[in-house]
Amino acid sequence: MFEKELVCPKCNKNYKLNSWLDDNCGYRLRIKYDKESRKNSVSKDKIKSKPISHWKYKNFFPVKDDKNIISIGEGGTSLVKSNRISEDFGLNQLYFKLELTNPSGSFKDRPISVGASVGKEQNTKVLSAASSGNAAASLASFGAKAGINTVVFVPNRSSQSKVSQLITLGATVVRVSPRENQEGDPSVQLFQESVKKWGWTPCPSFGPFNPFQFEGTKSLGFEIVEQLDWVVPDWIICNTGSGGLLSGTYEGFKDWHELHWIEKLPRMVAVQPEACAPVVKAFHDRVKPLEFEAWQGFPETVAGGLADPHPWDGDSALEALYESKGNAMTVNDHQILEYQRILASKEGIFAEPSGVAALAGLKLLIDEGTIDKNDLVVVPITGHGLKDPQVLQDRYSEAIVSPPDINVLETKLKGKNKKLF
Repeated sequence: MFEKELVCPKCNKNYKLNSWLDDNCGYRLRIKYDKESRKNSVSKDKIKSKPISHWKYKNFFPVKDDKNIISIGEGGTSLVKSNRISEDFGLNQLYFKLELTNPSGSFKDRPISVGASVGKEQNTKVLSAASSGNAAASLASFGAKAGINTVVFVPNRSSQSKVSQLITLGATVVRVSPRENQEGDPSVQLFQESVKKWGWTPCPSFGPFNPFQFEGTKSLGFEIVEQLDWVVPDWIICNTGSGGLLSGTYEGFKDWHELHWIEKLPRMVAVQPEACAPVVKAFHDRVKPLEFEAWQGFPETVAGGLADPHPWDGDSALEALYESKGNAMTVNDHQILEYQRILASKEGIFAEPSGVAALAGLKLLIDEGTIDKNDLVVVPITGHGLKDPQVLQDRYSEAIVSPPDINVLETKLKGKNKKLF
């Protein structure tokens, strides 16, 4: 609402708000806001007077007119205090932010809602993205709500269940097979060529392709502050793929810190699967944000949603990690699957593998003494377990099969779990 122009962090060139595709440096353009006007138009008391919801923070998003807002009920997710896991970890203040309860099942509804709304405001005819996962499902949902055509490019290996979901939501889905010896993601490359040729609006969850959607993730930070009665967490532990969740959430805290609504900033932590950890590597190598390098090879991990060899928002994530005096670490597939089970069986929260890597990382931080038992810690649980049920099928035993005979059932139950009696 108070945005003025865009600026490239590499070449420092300024762009009009509707000409972001003219930049060729490959980084997310930063939005320059009229912060003085915003400061005079918003107040902490006004924010506090309204119930928590994503669009109550519209003054911090780049959408000028309310009539262009596309919403499917995103945001306003619960922040729940851990009971059993916090006891196991020895933490007094561990909270889970349940982003898996967003309408499309992941936190991506926050950024995509803003990106799609700006697209509507700029009279887009087609919204497009390269993704087979949460971002694609979110974009297809918002396109359906607004009646805007949506085209999604997916790798040819994408599961039929994910493709079927996108088609059911009304999206046009293009499977892209790689050329021999082709470098990079072919679905991203064809997506970029299509956007350039036909003038479609790019709306993936990658900041360099759309600087507006990034701003929507800020509401995650806003909500956490309000739900903790305006107390800022000591640590935010983030599942990290492209880096947008971590950097966007931190940006929200920074907005309110600049307004003196909060007294401090949280320390941010990036957790990535060890099979694909470019942000973690860059952090420990102390790489400058604008000198970020892609991960080599094609990663295989149960946390497919975090397997981004080229983390498009990695520069912003590194900035947030350095500035907040944060940390970064890897976890393996066994740890991810184990904490998926623990979160479900001890807290009743069923998340996909990509949504729980941060919890495994938190345990490592505690074990090494980085996090104190009295620290206030928030872990966003970013995606629903029903997003990726396939990984569980070979991991757990089948259900008990019994005839309608109570004695047979008793025998089978005792063999399965004696705690039932």
